Amino acid sequence: MAEVVYWVSKQLAPILKDEVLFLWGVREQVEEMERELNRMQASHEYADSHPSDDPRIKNWVNEIRDIAYEAEDVIEDFIINEQRRRREGMFGFLERICACIIPCMYACIPCALITHHEVGMKIKKINKKMKEISDSSSMYGIPYIGEGSTSPVSQPQRSSKPLLPLEEENIIGLDGEVEEIMRRLTDGDDRLCVISIFGMAGLGKTTLARKAYIKVKGSMNFGCFAWIDVSKGYDQKDLLLVMVKKIMGKMGVELAKEFDEKKLFEEDIAEKLCDFLKKTKYFIILDDIWSVEFWKTMNVFRDVKNGSAVMITTRFEVVARSVGPNSFPIKLKFPNSEECLNLLVKEAGLQDASSCPSALLDPANQIVDKCGRLPLAIVALGGILLGKNQIATEWQEVADKIMWELSKKPQDCIHVLATKENTMEEVAQEYLIDLINKNMVQMDEEDYIGGVATCRVHDLMRELAILKATETRFLSTKPLTDARRLTISKTVGEDEAVIGDQPIFEKLRTLLAFNTDSEKLKYLCCGSPRVKVLQTSRCGIDVHDLGRKHHLRYLEIQIKNFDVDIPQNISRLYHLQTLSIYVDHFPKYEKAINMYQLRNLRHLILSGLFAGFISMDSLWRAKDLQTLDGIVAGDWIESSLPKLTNLRTLKINDCEESHRKALEESLVQLKCLITLHLKGKGGFPSLCTLSSLVNLRDMDIRRYSGLSFFGNVPKSHEELPHNLNRLSLYRCDPNHYPIAMLGKLTCLRLIWIDENSDDHRDDYEVWHMKHGDFPHLQVLDLSYVKRLREWIIEDGALLQLHSLNIFYCNKLEMLPAGLRHISTLRELYLTIKSGTPLEGRVEKETGEDWDKIKHVPTKRVDID
Repeated sequence: MAEVVYWVSKQLAPILKDEVLFLWGVREQVEEMERELNRMQASHEYADSHPSDDPRIKNWVNEIRDIAYEAEDVIEDFIINEQRRRREGMFGFLERICACIIPCMYACIPCALITHHEVGMKIKKINKKMKEISDSSSMYGIPYIGEGSTSPVSQPQRSSKPLLPLEEENIIGLDGEVEEIMRRLTDGDDRLCVISIFGMAGLGKTTLARKAYIKVKGSMNFGCFAWIDVSKGYDQKDLLLVMVKKIMGKMGVELAKEFDEKKLFEEDIAEKLCDFLKKTKYFIILDDIWSVEFWKTMNVFRDVKNGSAVMITTRFEVVARSVGPNSFPIKLKFPNSEECLNLLVKEAGLQDASSCPSALLDPANQIVDKCGRLPLAIVALGGILLGKNQIATEWQEVADKIMWELSKKPQDCIHVLATKENTMEEVAQEYLIDLINKNMVQMDEEDYIGGVATCRVHDLMRELAILKATETRFLSTKPLTDARRLTISKTVGEDEAVIGDQPIFEKLRTLLAFNTDSEKLKYLCCGSPRVKVLQTSRCGIDVHDLGRKHHLRYLEIQIKNFDVDIPQNISRLYHLQTLSIYVDHFPKYEKAINMYQLRNLRHLILSGLFAGFISMDSLWRAKDLQTLDGIVAGDWIESSLPKLTNLRTLKINDCEESHRKALEESLVQLKCLITLHLKGKGGFPSLCTLSSLVNLRDMDIRRYSGLSFFGNVPKSHEELPHNLNRLSLYRCDPNHYPIAMLGKLTCLRLIWIDENSDDHRDDYEVWHMKHGDFPHLQVLDLSYVKRLREWIIEDGALLQLHSLNIFYCNKLEMLPAGLRHISTLRELYLTIKSGTPLEGRVEKETGEDWDKIKHVPTKRVDID
């Protein structure tokens, strides 16, 4: 946490340089504060790197942190007040001049005089405290180091380790269990099989389940696969909706939507899920179950003797043995010391223990012993060793202070901005990758543009993070009056009791409220004048107070109350960097909210019915804007959009034909653009226009009705955006995206084409995918491609295709013979209209096309 001290001292430099007039009378105190903070940073870094269990040293470190936070409050209050006066124009400037030249004029402007005096007194008080803390350091064996380092704590170390989940070959002691699971699933018993994996946290229950899941999915014919995360504090309704979506697919999404619209009740959803499972042979994982009541309350898995299977993981043997008469419990045991040592050195970048230099074996064995032979801890420590040199002293250092390594950065990464040109978002991404490479965070899914889609944290790692965050006062789950970061969730108990009756939280900087609409949340927000991060999933706050939260950097709010509107004074939040608003009703404004003063905005995300009530004409002033999501098309496309050259993500709704020219001329200026989503009645730019956007990876074009035309038809694939990873086209004219040209885009990983429209042309298409086409495509989703009659796939095309979905392609006469050569294909979903050519060709064993798809592990054919 020495970064806190560094951050505060960094803030003082521009003040000392630029605010000469304002600092009249207190400049010496501010300079003294800067010097003392630099000295304290050095001592704090020393204490961080030499951990001690001495409670006096821990208290001393906490005192440094508290005084640094106090200095931060004074400095930020000064900056915000001064910037507000500066924005008042000439009067503010004259006021600062008069404050220095003619002090007596403060009789006419007492507010500035009072602020000037208060700042001086606060700084003097802080300096006195800092001097006392510094003088006491020698009492605890912490040396006086003098001026602190000019650079903050080191950045995350880069390594050559790929950004991928834990490799299967590094899993230890689980091969026998996997084989036992496979034998159980193939024993010929048609009864519902329930496999229960149990053991203490960190032994690899989820890892074993995932390895078995992958093997079963690749080699056995189940009609449905699903992985469901349960966890300790699950909400039964929310979990049921997750299960419905993951198990039933598109049908489940529609059911969840009907539930949200109050057309269905929880019991109806459970019944429909139960009926679906009765008709399907399924293999489902339920990860991390904590209570014996779960199996009884989630009573949707009925034994209809169709060979279905469920696998659960739990810490508790009593839960593992309470899931039915045909259950098969597997108890995980600790790996032996040799297996643990091999796992550690592999994670550290070596082949195995036999190739490990003898000088490293002693510290490696110490680490294994301190980890208690727990695989989770060993993997995490191996990730840390990977960033070290293979030198005995460095490995010994890790062995000596294991817990301190795990608790250090990146819990506060803002300091990196001082030493790099990277944006905040890039810094955050680096820290996330660093955590994944160290196996402290697990990447669950990778998106189709090369990034991280979802992550997961092992519950032990989460508990460790909470422990260290609480110990360092980084985060609190209880509303202490001196808390700076507070999270509130209904899952931790009754929210009324959690929030309490304390009305004032002057030091609160971050407030995250989930699943709570308590009235007390309103008073908590009002009593937090310095809050910088505010996220609430429901309207439990006084929205009219938002415009007075001048410290706000991040605001995410949902409004689902028809009597509540976002106040127009939200446009005064000068420091706001991220604004995300969801409103499910039309606001009652007479005019749109002007974004003129939000020059620091980096991310603007609007959803629901609010998007049309933001004035975009002056948004070009936000030079660092990276995300525009959910914005309504308008004249701003021509006037403002070309000036937003730092945009990475652009999602525009309600495009019209009249916007085509402005879009084409503006988009070519956005060289940093990565994601482009356009919706509307038309007016979409020609794909040829976008070929100069070399960073464009994700494109989604959706027309509301009819078929959309893009303008110029590309003559070759060279005229297309050649780095696209993901392409989604809804109701778009197929003549403007020739499949033969798309096949030459070597970076494509996902294509979704839906031509669902009222177009009734009688002509037809022939798709011919040649050798080498779509070399990296993984997912191909085709819906209502009405003109597709013949489809040819040559050997050597679609070499990495993993999932294929064909939905109501009613003219298709047969499945392409080349499907039988695609060995990577794991999922095939066919939805066929009765009476169309494919209906009889895909019948199991007897259909003419069955031989083309029989090698696919997961197949599902629905005939409507």
